[in-house]
Amino acid sequence: MPDGKTEDCSIVPLGPCPMQSIKLAASGKGAIIGRSVGATIRLDHPSISRQHASIIFHDGAWAITDLGSRHGTMLNGVALVSRQPTPLRHADRLTLRPWTMRFEQGARSAAPETIVNASDVGTGMNTVQVVSAAPAKTDAERQLEGLISASLAIQGASSEAALGLELTRACVDGTRCERALLVRFMSGDGRLEVLGAWPDASRDRRPISRTLLRAASEGKTVRLSEDASFGAAQSIVGTGVNGALCIPIMADTTPEAFLYLDQFRSLDAIDGMVGFTQALARLSGFALAQLQRRDLERRQRALLDELASARRVQERMMGADAGNNGTIAWKMVSIPGEVVAGDIFGVKAIKGAESTAVFLGDVSGKGLGPGLLMAAITAYLDASLSGGQVLDRALVDLSNFVGARAVSGQFATFALAEFHGPSRMLSLFDAGHGYYFVVGAQGQIRDAKVSGGVPIGVVEDFEYERNRIALEHGDRVVLFSDGVAEQTNESGEMLGKERAGVALAGSTSCAEDVDRMAKCLKDFAQGTKYTDDVTIASITLAGDLAT
Repeated sequence: MPDGKTEDCSIVPLGPCPMQSIKLAASGKGAIIGRSVGATIRLDHPSISRQHASIIFHDGAWAITDLGSRHGTMLNGVALVSRQPTPLRHADRLTLRPWTMRFEQGARSAAPETIVNASDVGTGMNTVQVVSAAPAKTDAERQLEGLISASLAIQGASSEAALGLELTRACVDGTRCERALLVRFMSGDGRLEVLGAWPDASRDRRPISRTLLRAASEGKTVRLSEDASFGAAQSIVGTGVNGALCIPIMADTTPEAFLYLDQFRSLDAIDGMVGFTQALARLSGFALAQLQRRDLERRQRALLDELASARRVQERMMGADAGNNGTIAWKMVSIPGEVVAGDIFGVKAIKGAESTAVFLGDVSGKGLGPGLLMAAITAYLDASLSGGQVLDRALVDLSNFVGARAVSGQFATFALAEFHGPSRMLSLFDAGHGYYFVVGAQGQIRDAKVSGGVPIGVVEDFEYERNRIALEHGDRVVLFSDGVAEQTNESGEMLGKERAGVALAGSTSCAEDVDRMAKCLKDFAQGTKYTDDVTIASITLAGDLAT
C-alpha cells in the first residue's frame, strides 16, 4: 500500500518517451495505452498496437494488462502474458517498445539517499563518442581474474541492491576508476535511482553527465573525455573529472539500467577497459532479468493463490445448480472466467409467502476482495429474506450495506426476482443488470422490458422499481451475467444480448435453455478464454412441470 493517503498513481515517461506525465485516479476509469486517437496515453509508433495495454485500479490495487498487442508489453524487463492482469508496484518500469515509462503510486517519493544529481556542466572541447568493444590492453590478467570472481557474485545476488554493490565494486577494482554507479531513470526530468555505488560514500561526490546518459540510452557504450579532436560538446571541465564511461545494461533491446564510471587514473586506459566493463554489464543484465522475473513470478503466484481462494469462496456460496422447491424449478450453470470476478446466484423461499426469490449479480473487480463481498451479499440477503423482509426494502438495505463496506469504486450489478405461484406473477428488480429473456413453452423469445436502477452500493437509500411480468403457462425466465453478453471473440467483437437470445429460440426446457446459451458462448469465443465469470439460469413455475 502507498505511504500517502491516496491510491492515485502517475505514469511518468523515461528517457526519450514522447509523452507527458499523466495522473490516474483510483476512482476513475484507468488508462488505455496505445496508438489509437482515443487512447488515454497515445504513443504514435509502428510497434505500438492501437490498444496496446491497460492500467486499471481494481479491488484496492493497480494492475497492468497487455491487450493482445503485436509486440508485447514488458514489466521491469519481463514480458507479460497477454490478457493476464499483473499487479503494479511503485517504481515499476513499463516498456512498450521502444518507449519506457515509470509507474508511481500515491504520495511515495524516492528517499534522498537513492537520488544522484544529473547535470550538464560547462562547455569545452569535449564530446560523447560511441565506443566499440576491444580486447583489454592493460591489466589484462587482473581484469580476467576480477571478471571470474565478479560473475559468481553477480549471479548469486539476491536483490538489486546486492547486484549493484557487486557490480560497482568489481568495476572500481578492475578499471582503477575513482567511482562506479549503477543507475536507472526515475522520471523524465533527469532524476535517477541509484541501485548501487562503490565506494558507497561517492554517490553524491559529483554530478553524473546527463549528456552521457542520453547517448547511452540509444543502447551503445559511450565515453566522455577531454579531447580536442572530438570538437565542442557538453563539458566536464571544472568537476575534476578527466573521463567518464557509460554502458547500458540491456533487457532485450531496451536499456534497463546504466553502469557509470568516472575519474580514471589514466585517461589513455579507457579503451582498454571497455571489454571488461561490457562483459560485466552483460552478466549484470542476465542477473537483473532473473531477479525481475522471480519477482514477477512471486507476484503472479500471490495473485493466483488469491484468485484460487476467491474461487473456493464463490463455489461455496453459489446456490444449487438445479432444483424444485414446490414454487419454482430451475437449472443453472456457472463457468469460471480467466480471473474470478464475483458472480452471485441464489434461490430463497420467502418466509410467510407462496413465493421464491431468485437473485443473480456480479461484484465489480477481480480477486479475493470481490469474492468476499459476494459472500457477504449472499449471507446478508439470505438473512433478510429469512426474516420475512419484503423484496423492495431488502434490496435498498442490501445496497446501503454494500455502500458502507465496499472499498472505493466497488459495487455490484444485481437482479432480484420474486416468483409468486398462485398469481403466476413475476416481480423483477433491476440494479444495473439488464440481462433477461422470457422463453415460451414452444421456445418463443420475449425480451423482458424492465426499468432498471443503479448498481447496489452506489447511491444511499435508492429505491428500485418493481417490474411486474405475467407468466403464461410453460414460460421460463432466463437470467444471465454480463460475462455472456460481453465475451469477445478473436476479432474483439462482443457476443451481445441479442445474439445470446437468438440461441434460445425453439428451446423447450430449463436445461435446454442453459445448454443452448452456454454452447452459443463457447462457439462464439472460438477458444478465447472467458474474460469474466459466466452464470446462466433458467427458472419456471414448478406447477407447469406437472401439467
